[in-house]
Amino acid sequence: MAVPNNTDILDVTGHWSLNRTLSDSLEDTFALQGIPWIVRKVINVANLELSFQQDLPETENAAIRFTVKQTVRPGGFDSSNEYILDGKTRYDTVPLFGEISATNSYVTRDAVTMEDSLQRHIEQVDGDERIGILEITTGVYTGWTSQTLWGFEKIDGKKYFCKYATTTKGDQKATARMVFDYLGSPEAL
Repeated sequence: MAVPNNTDILDVTGHWSLNRTLSDSLEDTFALQGIPWIVRKVINVANLELSFQQDLPETENAAIRFTVKQTVRPGGFDSSNEYILDGKTRYDTVPLFGEISATNSYVTRDAVTMEDSLQRHIEQVDGDERIGILEITTGVYTGWTSQTLWGFEKIDGKKYFCKYATTTKGDQKATARMVFDYLGSPEAL
């Protein structure tokens, strides 16, 4: 299903499925993150779905918040997390990675390099300087850091929600673009 015209980086509410044909392999990324080989093999063929629901701000100046439910079939690595786009570091425990720290914020085109977007052109919202969401996640006890830029990209004339990830551990580096198909509103599923 096509991404609705009113869906952009300012509100990613929707139900999304990883398009494995258009996405890069996550094998090198997962290896750097210390995911065991057999688990990587399962995850690399599993169906990954994300359901985003943006919460209404409590006040006019409140940070944007949304809940993300991740479903992985097969695998049992389902999770639900709250994202607050205020640039503050928060800690969480995720089934696949253990304890992580995460910082999330909107970013402007001036703050995004071509390396950040893995040499892809990210769509900008008309009349708004924000172009993406930057998520910086670190494995607290495993030593990896992943910088992931969220944005929208046109691929073969069709709009997709994408995540552009660069993961490092020591002097090692892995990159991957994840492309998501729109399945509908979270309430519809």
